[in-house]
This record gives sequence, structure tokens and C-alpha cells, in this order.
Amino acid sequence: MSRVFCTLVALVAVGLLSGCGDSRKAARGAGASLKDPLDELGQMLKGLADEKRKPPAKLAEMEAIEPTIPLAAPLIRSGELVYLWGAEYASGSNKVAAHEKKAPTDGGWVLLQDGTVKEMTADEFKSAPKAK
Repeated sequence: MSRVFCTLVALVAVGLLSGCGDSRKAARGAGASLKDPLDELGQMLKGLADEKRKPPAKLAEMEAIEPTIPLAAPLIRSGELVYLWGAEYASGSNKVAAHEKKAPTDGGWVLLQDGTVKEMTADEFKSAPKAK
């Protein structure tokens, strides 16, 4: 009887532990794209431009705008999203303002200064102009 009980306890413990993991990935879903966080970042940059405010020029300045980008902020902090500090919204600009970390080598989602979010190959990313 005790062997059955120990086995049952072990199975329950394994089942509970298997639910643990990276909460960011769980929140986005396994393999989810970074399109939505980049879109959110683009909307925030447009909002700052409409208010005639400057975007953050460094990580330390991001705290003030963090509540407006709940999806993007943790990803920027972790390095999963790369924001080109100080990149502003610019209507009609096709310069990259932010991108997935893997975009330079594997391609991925990018945010252009005009707020457009699009997927690029690694070669397209390498040749795309970047915001300064």
C-alpha cells in the first residue's frame, strides 16, 4: 500500500512541477510572435509624438512610459525586443525603430518609424535603414 501511495504522490508532484515555466512565454503562448508587442510600442511612440514628447533615449528613461507598453516593456528589458533608443515616430519613414532580437540573423518582426510592423528576412533587415 505504501508503494502505491508513494508512486501516486510522485506522479502528483511531477504533474504540478510540469506547470512551472517561463511566465513571459506562457503569457504570449509558446512560439507566439512579437508582432503585438511591437505594434504596442509603435502606438506608444505615435502617442508621444502627438503629445510632442521625446521617446526614451536609454533604458533608465523607459520607466515613465512602461505602463503604456505592458507587452513590450518586459521584452525590451529582457533583450528579446531591441528598441533603438531615441527612435521617434515619423510618418512615412521606413527606418527600423525596433525589432526582434533574432531579426539580424534569422529574420523576424520589425517596427518601422511610421508605426508599421512587418516581417523581414535577415537580408531585408540588413539592408533596411535604421533609425538613429
